[in-house]
Amino acid sequence: MIGASRNFMETRKPVELGKVTRIGLIAGEGLLPRYVAKNARIQGIEVVPFIIGKDNPKLRELCKHKGHRIVPGLVRRTLDLMIQERITHLVFAGKVDKWVLLKDPRIDDIAVEAIRQYARLNDDAVMLWIIEQLEQRGMQVLPQADFLRELFLPEKILTERQPTESDLRDARYGFEMAKEMGRLDIGQSIVAHSGMILAVEAIEGTDECLKRAGKVSGKKGGVVIKVAKPNQDQRFDIPTVGLRTLKTMRKAGLHMLVTEANQTLYLEPEEMVAFANRHKMIILSTQDPSVSGKLYGG
Repeated sequence: MIGASRNFMETRKPVELGKVTRIGLIAGEGLLPRYVAKNARIQGIEVVPFIIGKDNPKLRELCKHKGHRIVPGLVRRTLDLMIQERITHLVFAGKVDKWVLLKDPRIDDIAVEAIRQYARLNDDAVMLWIIEQLEQRGMQVLPQADFLRELFLPEKILTERQPTESDLRDARYGFEMAKEMGRLDIGQSIVAHSGMILAVEAIEGTDECLKRAGKVSGKKGGVVIKVAKPNQDQRFDIPTVGLRTLKTMRKAGLHMLVTEANQTLYLEPEEMVAFANRHKMIILSTQDPSVSGKLYGG
């Protein structure tokens, strides 16, 4: 059934946003939900938030709709709320702590059936199953990128400090390994140093991966590589970095961030560059780290 959902979306014609007047926003933590809400409103689209986890009064205010708090395991209640709100189009945005699926014991019959049916509850499997449930009820999930295009960056060295040949070797190696981890749907981030992989992101998330790498390296440096999965589904889980990423890196003693150009969302890019320059860190947006950084206009 999951495979059928993916094929169905691949053959469906893209939605013309000019014809969309209302969306449901499934909002996790962080700034992304607010970016989506703001850009949707600019396009004249009403936003109804469905908030996972902590309440988000700023998002509610921005949406001008009180919205709803939802629990991931109570699928039927969430679907009923969306039907009640006459939602036909949805956008996912924001970080959802995967541990919430284990910490909150509240699950209904639909969630139980999913757990029985799918042995692997990895990111893609869970998201595609959710999308399938929505599609069966006449709702369509829109690409996140439709509301976040200004957050993608082209190929460029963003900082004053330039990568060394050693940095680029680690970037090349880490980029290749990160793509493979993405293909396996394990995570999107890897930390490399001196030709070795220090840490791989899994269920714990990027921040914990970076902290672990810092402990392994003794805070003596490291290159963080974050990439899109091969054939990245633009409806969810687009790789994202922000000021928080750099602050965590600095505490862990990691000095360089490598992201995939035109495939990674940059939150607060100006603040990120200022922070990196102040602390002599490197940020490289690239599609091929094997090419010298000078070609990126750094």
